[in-house]
Amino acid sequence: MRTFFKSLLLFALIFLAAYVTRITVVPNVVSIADGEQPGWQVQVAFIITSVQNIGLIGMALVMLVAASSRLKSLILPLAAALRRPPWRNR
Repeated sequence: MRTFFKSLLLFALIFLAAYVTRITVVPNVVSIADGEQPGWQVQVAFIITSVQNIGLIGMALVMLVAASSRLKSLILPLAAALRRPPWRNR
């Protein structure tokens, strides 16, 4: 589980760094271009928002893998106990 926590921390730091960068560099800019040639602020906001999304998706994937690993470690002993004949459960 230590590996999962380190990975989760890494993706959380990526998200946090991108969020703080977006708030400080391009505040109040939405990363949607509505003109033909968007300004540099919109382009920077789009790139930083993409990095934020990478951090969020990475955190979600780490949580899913950690949950499946934990669930597997809980189910396997139970399944092994159910496969044994009742007279061998000592």
